[in-house]
Amino acid sequence: SVGAIGGVLYLSTRPGREKLSPMLSSAYTTFLHTQTGQRFIYDTGSRPTPKALAQTLLPKDMMAKLIVCLVVDFVGSSSYLLPGVGEVFDVAWAPTQTILIAAMFDHVSPNLKYVSFVEEILPFTDFIPSATYGWVREFGPVILGESGRKIHDLTVAVRGEKEALRETVGIKMA
Repeated sequence: SVGAIGGVLYLSTRPGREKLSPMLSSAYTTFLHTQTGQRFIYDTGSRPTPKALAQTLLPKDMMAKLIVCLVVDFVGSSSYLLPGVGEVFDVAWAPTQTILIAAMFDHVSPNLKYVSFVEEILPFTDFIPSATYGWVREFGPVILGESGRKIHDLTVAVRGEKEALRETVGIKMA
């Protein structure tokens, strides 16, 4: 919390803006080249929804999405750091978290956004990592599928080694 405030204060200074500018300019250029960015910046039709904006800005690959999920769950759980005040923060954070989860996981688990909202808005339920649960729902089968294939490959290799060992021992014994 104190680190975040210090970071924001540093980024508001000239040296902070100079360090942040190269990173933001490439992100801004990339965003501007998307259809959602065009509709957001210029008056070229209906404004994009918050979910469409989030889908444009959020990562699509597995590890980057995991990091975003962990950050979303950490921010949601950080309300425990300030008893009393934290529950007021949850009221403001719940819609934001719902939009982020809807943008990342509606295609995998369409009801997760509702669970996430209820989890965040109800007091003392912030310990549930709903964003990370969505990540597991999306990427768990991929990870388990790869693990299953590796275990199968290992089993086949071990069988082959056992057979080769038996043949070698059988040749030496004869």
